[in-house]
Amino acid sequence: MIIINKSDLITPLQLVLIAMTAIGLKNHVFAISPLVQTAGRDAWMAVLFTMIVTVIWVPLLIYINKNSKRRSLFVWLTESVGSKASKFLALMLIIYLLLMSSVTLRETITWTNIVFLPQTPIFLLTFLFLFTCWHLAVTNLRTLSIVNIFLLFFIVVFGFLVAFANIPHKNYSLLLPILEHGYDPVFRSMIFQASGMIELFIFVLLQHKVNAPLNFRHFLAIIVVLTGLTLGPLVGAIIEFGPIEASRQRYPPYEEWGLVRFGNFIEHLDFLSIYQWLAGGFIRISLLLLLIKEALPVKTESRKKRVLFLF
Repeated sequence: MIIINKSDLITPLQLVLIAMTAIGLKNHVFAISPLVQTAGRDAWMAVLFTMIVTVIWVPLLIYINKNSKRRSLFVWLTESVGSKASKFLALMLIIYLLLMSSVTLRETITWTNIVFLPQTPIFLLTFLFLFTCWHLAVTNLRTLSIVNIFLLFFIVVFGFLVAFANIPHKNYSLLLPILEHGYDPVFRSMIFQASGMIELFIFVLLQHKVNAPLNFRHFLAIIVVLTGLTLGPLVGAIIEFGPIEASRQRYPPYEEWGLVRFGNFIEHLDFLSIYQWLAGGFIRISLLLLLIKEALPVKTESRKKRVLFLF
């Protein structure tokens, strides 16, 4: 049984902000390229359709939240399906969370090595970044939330900066014609946006650390935010580079920074995207590691559990 420390509780708003950073990295960066590759200029429609499907799916999460009476999901599962089944489900969840964190770490380190640290050994980059994430993960959720608020503020500011700075380069006619190849590419591309939206299950995993009940408006708020986080760089990539060129780029949001220019003397501001990516990756991996720590079925003191979590 997981003992809840009241000093570790956060508000629903803080949970929404954490999800905005952690899940937003996937929707804002990783999902853009496959969306454009599959649906072309109609990729934005797939994002909106996925939002509708997600809203329909949310009542299931609310049902779990209410029936578990906001207790730890693993405690509730132990009482409902037994200890062995609960441990098995926890193991499956840990494997899934490890895969999510591994993919994020791989993409982050690969991008870092290619873009601005090509001479630095990948092993060293991986160790330093992962060790930093581990240090945050072994603290508590409230600490992670406080760090996230500071990092997220500048992530949002820089996001609006690149959006407004690139207005001269935007050609909205590139969004036409709509449904040039029918609905099939749109429906097939929905899986990429849905892969990020489904991570809202994190709300259920952290429900016992929220000091107020989660309701529909909290889920609706993060759904709208995540949809906006995808639509912004997605539409930007299409109207700035065109659907064909955008589909060839691995990370279109990063390429959009290359267009930013103020007057004749201020340009090459793409280093700000380094902050955005590393900050988002830092929070995402730290949160996933924290969830893994919570899922460990270990009844022992905090220090021993921390050592086990390291290995």
